Amino acid sequence: METEAPAKESSAKATSKKLYVGSLPYTWTVEQLEELFKPFGRVQSTAIVSDQVTRKSKGFGFIEMESEEAAKKAMEGLNGKEIEGRPLSVREAKPNMDKRNNREGGNNNNNGGGGGGWQPRGHRAEYNDPSGTDTSGRSYGNRNGWW
Repeated sequence: METEAPAKESSAKATSKKLYVGSLPYTWTVEQLEELFKPFGRVQSTAIVSDQVTRKSKGFGFIEMESEEAAKKAMEGLNGKEIEGRPLSVREAKPNMDKRNNREGGNNNNNGGGGGGWQPRGHRAEYNDPSGTDTSGRSYGNRNGWW
């Protein structure tokens, strides 16, 4: 009997469902988004994605519902619903993928192959490589051909 209790806890955590909510009004807050979803079931978490520099909403967010049934009801009830002249897009959120793996230009063995690819924050491209310099005296911008 003692082994069943942890199994129930882990299955309860597994039944929560994260939803993607697109076409949100740019002026909406997390509280407004949560209020929109409350009639369909208990909301565990809410987030609206914003631009890192301007801190303005990008017009989409995520909401985590306590149960799959509540998430399905919310998707059926809110997908396509017009809010402030914009039809909402509500669907199951896809798992977060590591963006670094998607942006790798080459085969990542540092032998110069591939394209630009992802670079760590603070990385600066070096343009003073003599092998990549145009000796005609004209500048064509990016001499290493990274675009």
